[in-house]
Amino acid sequence: MLGIELPIIQGAMQYFSLTPVAAAVSNAGGLGIVPTMAFQSAEELRSEINKMKVATNKPFAFNISLVPEVVIPEVIHEYIQILIEEEVPVVETSGKRPGEFIQPLKEAGIPIIHKVTSVRHALAAQEDGADIIAMVGAEGGGHPGMDLVSGHVLWAEAVDALDVPVLAAGGIVDGRDIYSAMSLGVDGVLLSTRFLATSEMNKSKEFEEVLLSVPTNGTVLTMKSIRNAMRVANNDYAKKIIEMEKSGATLEELLPVISGRKSYEAVMAGKFQEAQLSMGQGIGRIHKFETIPELFQQFKADYQATEQKMSVLSWEE
Repeated sequence: MLGIELPIIQGAMQYFSLTPVAAAVSNAGGLGIVPTMAFQSAEELRSEINKMKVATNKPFAFNISLVPEVVIPEVIHEYIQILIEEEVPVVETSGKRPGEFIQPLKEAGIPIIHKVTSVRHALAAQEDGADIIAMVGAEGGGHPGMDLVSGHVLWAEAVDALDVPVLAAGGIVDGRDIYSAMSLGVDGVLLSTRFLATSEMNKSKEFEEVLLSVPTNGTVLTMKSIRNAMRVANNDYAKKIIEMEKSGATLEELLPVISGRKSYEAVMAGKFQEAQLSMGQGIGRIHKFETIPELFQQFKADYQATEQKMSVLSWEE
């Protein structure tokens, strides 16, 4: 359906997964995704699409966040039209029921992945016309939803409930995880946190040290008070946000603090304690930075070793 060689999708990471990362994933045989809402104007968006076309001749995708609190519907419709005009091969939507937003994309024949955190939302998106559903488990970085059902429970439930292909997301960092998820019947996997720890993402030694120092229990959920829970590293900034929420901060008071651009700029300046560092629980199982081509080779080796190990199990009498 997507025209890719491997069922490995790189999740959109606001301001981070731009052309260098997404194109490398697509060139490695997966599907790289660029976050549309990282761009503040139509011209910037068109420019990034053209960069992707130059950097890869493989399929790629752009994500459109439909989060109502921070995205203006008029902007969403404008950006969707640009994606159609520029013939972007695949579009991912997330943050809200896709509904009327995806109809122009459907009419243009563009495959649509919709990302959700519960089966009830998956069924609604399927009804709206989404071609593929990405199911994010509680382990996932970014926005894992409010139900917080673990990935393996959620993925198996989704496979049984849905008629369209399913992607597993949340806590997947190596080939063993890919094998495990695929064994439940999903059609592919979506990873974000693992791609944070690549040289294409950030070559800063300080960034590497910060990421590799976070243990599996080193993340926390912020933004629960506005029902848009976000899994991030449990650093000083996350603690500040949680304290604001406990004190009854309003959405208007929180918005300047939880701004994705603000956190991105802090990371780029090396001020890691002044940013929400979005990452999943799988971060604690990542022990080194690699290039994306190297990472895909490791995925393959780990997957094949797991497959060989599992083949010795026989139920024959």
